[in-house]
Amino acid sequence: MHDLVRKSLAGSERLGTVRDRSVGADPDLDISGWLRALRDIPTGAVTEGDFRAWLEGPVRRFFAFEKFFGAYGYLSGGRAHMRSTVSSGHGPEFLASRAAAVDVKARPCVEWWLSHRRGMVLDKTMATDAAGARIALSEIEIDDLDRYALGALAQTGVIDPFANTGLHLGFSGVPRNRLDRTLAALELITPVVHALYFRTRAVAPTAVQLDALTDRQRDLADLAALGLTDKAIAARLGISENTVGNHFRAVFAKLGVRKRSQLVALMR
Repeated sequence: MHDLVRKSLAGSERLGTVRDRSVGADPDLDISGWLRALRDIPTGAVTEGDFRAWLEGPVRRFFAFEKFFGAYGYLSGGRAHMRSTVSSGHGPEFLASRAAAVDVKARPCVEWWLSHRRGMVLDKTMATDAAGARIALSEIEIDDLDRYALGALAQTGVIDPFANTGLHLGFSGVPRNRLDRTLAALELITPVVHALYFRTRAVAPTAVQLDALTDRQRDLADLAALGLTDKAIAARLGISENTVGNHFRAVFAKLGVRKRSQLVALMR
């Protein structure tokens, strides 16, 4: 964590002197507030409660937000699959509405983020990223903002392109009047939030195992986790049941499982 703090300090110096950003002039960040947040990073074994307390206290004093939702997952077949989540401030209705897998193309802002890796702020019907690009929201994204009273929503995250996995972060209720400051602060906190999140969860081994699968094998594993039979999977993918069986035998061997129920348990 000390290396991460040093890198963040270097980032603070860089962002503190930014000029003429496309979304505004000098973001005038409260660097002293960020330094205080860094000093308060939990040490030792970190629980989800420690992580949430750090967000709700030191981070919120530096980066104003009302609610937070983070999701770790992977991409397969044009869909983003959630494997673990953490939240702060959201009610049970919102949390229950988060699907285990979503069609990326149905959410233009997620698709844009995956392609450009830049933070953005969603507000009403449009999103603006850190380079000034504007992305029209889909009806699904607009409905999310309205139904759950999210206000302006800052979205970002970190992608591992080798494992095709990533952590997506959403801070709702961020200030609307200083987009430049919000996006600059978002860029600053993201790597630290990402690193601390991973200290609360043992997700890396699963990611490494799934990365051993081909795209076709991951598609089959995803469909098996949804409860589809071999016949249904064959029809969905346009292949024979015999080919489905061959793929599953290869999947079992790579993941060290012996039967479908063990595969499904691993996928969950």
